[in-house]
Amino acid sequence: MTETEFSPPSNTTHFLVTGGGKGITAESAIALAAAYQSRFTLLGRSALLVEEPGWSSGLEDQSDLKRAALEHFKTEGRKVSPKQIDQEVQRVLSSREIKQTLDRIQTAGGTAEYLQVDITHPAELDGKLSGLISSVNGLLHGAGALADKFIEDKTESDFNLVYGVKIGGLKNILKFLPLDQLDYLVLFSSVAGFYGNPGQADYSLSNEILNKLAFHVKSSHPRCQVIAIDWGPWDGGMVTPQLKRILTRKNIPLIAPEEGTRTLVELLSKPQGTPQIVVGAPLPIPPYKLNPELKSYRINRRLLLESNPFLADHVIGGNAVLPTVCAVAWFIKSCTDLYPDFKFHAVRDYRVFKGIIFNESAPDHYLMELNEIEKTGESITVHGKISSQPAGENIRHHYQAEVELRRSIPDRPQISEMNLNHDSSLSADSLYESKVLFHGPKFQGVNKILNISPQGLTTECFLSPVTAGDLGQFPADQFNPLLADVHLQGLLIWAHHNLGSVGLPLQIAAGVQYEMPPFGSTSYATLRVRSTSNHKLVADVISHDRDGLIYTEVTNAEITLTDTLYQLFLDNQLEKEPVWI
Repeated sequence: MTETEFSPPSNTTHFLVTGGGKGITAESAIALAAAYQSRFTLLGRSALLVEEPGWSSGLEDQSDLKRAALEHFKTEGRKVSPKQIDQEVQRVLSSREIKQTLDRIQTAGGTAEYLQVDITHPAELDGKLSGLISSVNGLLHGAGALADKFIEDKTESDFNLVYGVKIGGLKNILKFLPLDQLDYLVLFSSVAGFYGNPGQADYSLSNEILNKLAFHVKSSHPRCQVIAIDWGPWDGGMVTPQLKRILTRKNIPLIAPEEGTRTLVELLSKPQGTPQIVVGAPLPIPPYKLNPELKSYRINRRLLLESNPFLADHVIGGNAVLPTVCAVAWFIKSCTDLYPDFKFHAVRDYRVFKGIIFNESAPDHYLMELNEIEKTGESITVHGKISSQPAGENIRHHYQAEVELRRSIPDRPQISEMNLNHDSSLSADSLYESKVLFHGPKFQGVNKILNISPQGLTTECFLSPVTAGDLGQFPADQFNPLLADVHLQGLLIWAHHNLGSVGLPLQIAAGVQYEMPPFGSTSYATLRVRSTSNHKLVADVISHDRDGLIYTEVTNAEITLTDTLYQLFLDNQLEKEPVWI
């Protein structure tokens, strides 16, 4: 087969198959035999018995086999443990399955032989492969082992077992089987390598190495048909009955053997655009194992205007100012990164001490201090502070908040009262043009002021998607800071209309999120005034859809009012456009 030609396997193809005597890999070899009538040399650690022991003759049921084995050893006067009985029975059953695999390959039109060998031992391979390796032109590496534990509980022997079979075994095979000799290289990888899977750090790592090896071999040996298949869980093989029940409860689809083997044959029947193929769903994520001890974290972060293009649309007095919702997003992102099995649900006691302004005196580095104050198997509450200390100056305290994460989020409740009637003459466009709303295009999401009264208002909001590059260090993954800002702009609108003043956020008693409102869809913000004075406005803001289902609910949002702030709002362009990173 040349670099420009492709031919599927045929009766002249000799496959060496690791882990091929039993399970999913055996089913794959049988399917390949039916499709291509190839030759197969199956490698496995289990023994192929020339003759079964007399006590197992005629027995199929595992319980009957155990009883017969026990009676046999009693007759011989040998004392054996239940574990030894199980081992003897499994030795018989394994041998039967291997024989059945060989028979089925022959029936399907192929030829097959089985070699008992441990591929992690090069000396054994040398002795078993030396006489036949020259005719091998296909390798299917299906051998694998599991030692599932959380990473902090794994031992060196666990890693050596998993890595040794999947990677060490393959390396040993390739010492005797030159890649130049291969027309076909099929690597059975796993979605654990593609998606990752808690409790399978060693297995994920090993399979991802197979994925990368596939690209390397295809690049260096383009004439070889190379496929690394990232299989999801099969209905059989390493998926035990117990794991199958777990997968079923979590609605994780299993790959039926006939479906998986058909996929394999189809992949080998034509050239593939990429050597890595993902087949099936990711494995379920087991519950995150929490350490009951309350922990503290200190996280340093470099925060630059140049890294966050969206800040060019949040400028006051000629300087970019970090939106208060971005400080909230900063707390949320740091917490969810620490606890990947939990989701953001609420923020409480959020306060602004000294907002971050990107001017000549702004520091580059900031410190976030996080302290766990409560955690259970279902929720975690963390208290956080953000501060900085420019050279030669005292510590600046910027923000504080409590963040609550939950393993599962409650269903969206219904707003108690809403008014979507459009009876206000206020124009959102005019508010942006006059700089009452100083925000630039990426924050201009208020479409309409539907209604406004001394008790509150309702805005209709829509914000087009913003690229990840423009969002920079504040991605909208579990919390959308730009839409949160849009929903809170009603505070400025109401304050200007009813009090003739404008302001900036000072604190929020609580904010609860049931579902992150998405870019590119219409949402509504209902504001209800709690109290006002000459210097502040306190209100609740609920974002929801047209049916009244709540996205977020902010309680006691307080803005500080000042007449002089409007002059700074007018200067909402950066004096000098930075070079965006």
